Amino acid sequence: MSLVLAESSPGRDSTEYFIVFEPRLPLLSRTLEPYILPFMFYNDVKKQQQMAALTKEKDQLSQSIVMYKSLFEASQQLLNEMKCQVEEGRLKEAQLRNELKIHNIDIPTTQQVPHIEALLKRKLSEQEELKKKPRRSCTLPNYTKGSGDVLGKIAHLAQIEDDRAAMVISWHLASDMDCVVTLTTDAARRIYDETQGRQQVLPLDSIYKKTLPDWKRPLPHFRNGKLYFKPIGDPVFARDLLTFPDNVEHCETVFGMLLGDTIILDNLDAANHYRKEVVRITHCPTLLTRDGDRIRSNGKFGGLQNKAPPMDKLRGMVFGAPVPKQCLILGEQIDLLQQYRSAVCKLDSVNKDLNSQLEYLRTPDMRKKKQELDEHEKNLKLIEEKLGMTPIRKCNDSLRHSPKVETTDCPVPPKRMRREATRQNRIITKTDV
Repeated sequence: MSLVLAESSPGRDSTEYFIVFEPRLPLLSRTLEPYILPFMFYNDVKKQQQMAALTKEKDQLSQSIVMYKSLFEASQQLLNEMKCQVEEGRLKEAQLRNELKIHNIDIPTTQQVPHIEALLKRKLSEQEELKKKPRRSCTLPNYTKGSGDVLGKIAHLAQIEDDRAAMVISWHLASDMDCVVTLTTDAARRIYDETQGRQQVLPLDSIYKKTLPDWKRPLPHFRNGKLYFKPIGDPVFARDLLTFPDNVEHCETVFGMLLGDTIILDNLDAANHYRKEVVRITHCPTLLTRDGDRIRSNGKFGGLQNKAPPMDKLRGMVFGAPVPKQCLILGEQIDLLQQYRSAVCKLDSVNKDLNSQLEYLRTPDMRKKKQELDEHEKNLKLIEEKLGMTPIRKCNDSLRHSPKVETTDCPVPPKRMRREATRQNRIITKTDV
């Protein structure tokens, strides 16, 4: 929409007027600020032409100033973002450095990346050597998983680090080691049919879980959190010696049912002493010894059926050994070193970007643009003074906070109104926009 002032319109020469557009939108729930359009009134044609030229120059300067300021604001915003990235990078680097110190790994302040690369190479080599070392493994063929409902044979679901404990627990569960564990009865029935009933199966959805032992329960020689008697032979729940590579929750269900509260101790004398003391206060579960003996929950021990054979007699039906703990520690250190290397490289990259941005802001071209902006702002101020105009941002505030204007007796055409503000400013209000 364009507005044109009618010829021979009344007004005072060289006076600044404002057109105030006040929106009236009944359907809008909030109030909109009025739009204020300032203009100068002249009754001399030549002067009006001069002022028009100045106004055009003012508009060009205003546009250039906006462009320069946008450039400088974008550059400053980018600079601030880069500073934030550098600060975040430093915090991350310091955090990882402290974690490495916990693992007794110190990184020099200079030549960091080459040092990290050498450390990584050495620790990866150590880890590979540990993985290659022979360790106990289960040679019982596992069941081919036809679907996600099959977990595998019990012998392959758990690992035990200690050789003596692995021997006696494997023997104790010898009749179950070949059993295939499934999540559903349907999967168990399918395996049963495929093997003509020759394969043992255990569906987890058929286990009554309320009778399963609490894995956090203390040993029976503790009563109400206090030591009832001092045991010998290092007693521990057999289930606590197991580690599960996969499906931890399901495996805890399986071995909680199979082992119950079975306890393992060093030898038969320690086991008999333990049982004799426990039965004074509560029921005593099955006891195993690291020497291969078993005392059943009813107290019976002795005989071939309660003595584990040597490891080589188990014919591979034995729980395998987990990866050595040192190998896991090396894995953690390798992961931390890789993270630290990435953090150092990223910090170096953002520092370079920041320095590059700072250098760019100090280039002759940017300094020249800053000087041009200052000159444009000075020229704009001079032109506005020549035009006798108030900057728009100032006039908006003054109009918003100005006292109520009074109507003058200056002649106006019918159905039009002109309001006079302070400083002899005139305001034309356009409503129903």
